[in-house]
Amino acid sequence: MKNILLVGASGGIGNKVAHVLLEKGHSVFGTYFQHPEHTKNLEKEKLFTPQHLDLQGTESIKKVLDHLEKKGIKLDALINCAGIVEHEGDNLKKDLEIWNKTIAVNLSGNFYLAKIFKNNLNKNGRFIMISSTDSYYGGAIIASYAASKSGVNSLTKSLSLLLSDKKIRVNSIAPGWVMTPMVESNGDEFFKKVADINPLKRNAKPLDVANLINFLISPESDYLNGQVIALEGGYTTQDPTLLLEEEVQE
Repeated sequence: MKNILLVGASGGIGNKVAHVLLEKGHSVFGTYFQHPEHTKNLEKEKLFTPQHLDLQGTESIKKVLDHLEKKGIKLDALINCAGIVEHEGDNLKKDLEIWNKTIAVNLSGNFYLAKIFKNNLNKNGRFIMISSTDSYYGGAIIASYAASKSGVNSLTKSLSLLLSDKKIRVNSIAPGWVMTPMVESNGDEFFKKVADINPLKRNAKPLDVANLINFLISPESDYLNGQVIALEGGYTTQDPTLLLEEEVQE
């Protein structure tokens, strides 16, 4: 059994990750920010403990650390599945607010977690973050999100060095489109088109991410460190303009 801090257990991906980890017999301290009700489905499990956490500042993170240390708990893994995305537009004030909030939650929060929990993580532990395939591209209306996830990719390498004295493996997962409530507003027609582009002809499910995380905390991933793993069914392997070329040639 491992002691795991799972940040973002109230989210679509994080909630499924919590289920998988609990099924494997691990003790999960799962956090929420604004919606504690989204972890209620996990609280029936004896090995699950809900915790409030706000990634936008260090005080909230320190409170979680203090809570664990008072109980004499040291972590074997810290997994951050929390993240936000908001579309920018033509309102400068609002766009700057989106930028600052997105960078704070998606990027700075990971750095805070690593620095604050460094001494609490056991030797040979795991630190896992969530990036995105958007980190490989630009986006006119998601500049803050794409930049924050690109930062996670770089931070993965830096933290693998920062935590190397304890041989803590640091890796990130860069999913493509994952079917969660955060993106469902795009609509069924949009997701059908996205699935049609994918070589596997489907979009990711939260379970796909959870299964990879389960592997990353296992001994089988022991030599995997400082890597960003794309989990996208292969759709980033092809220039999308080549699909248009194929249509012309048909």
